[in-house]
Amino acid sequence: MTCREFVEFIERHVAGELSTLERLTFGIHMSLCRNCANYLRTYKQTIAASKAAFADPDAQVPSDVPEELVAAIMAARKARR
Repeated sequence: MTCREFVEFIERHVAGELSTLERLTFGIHMSLCRNCANYLRTYKQTIAASKAAFADPDAQVPSDVPEELVAAIMAARKARR
């Protein structure tokens, strides 16, 4: 497995969707490649931080967030519906 292939498998790995052979190949690559192991660690941290950020949908927006950013996010949400 190359680093490029590793990145293509990462989402399926985190979701637990890899076959036994794919998991083995993925694990071997991680044990040999420090960069990919670090990438996976930060990928999982990003997922956890994203979930934590949206844990309370009624939470107030921090005062230091620019109003233009809030407006753009709200407009994008409306456009997706």
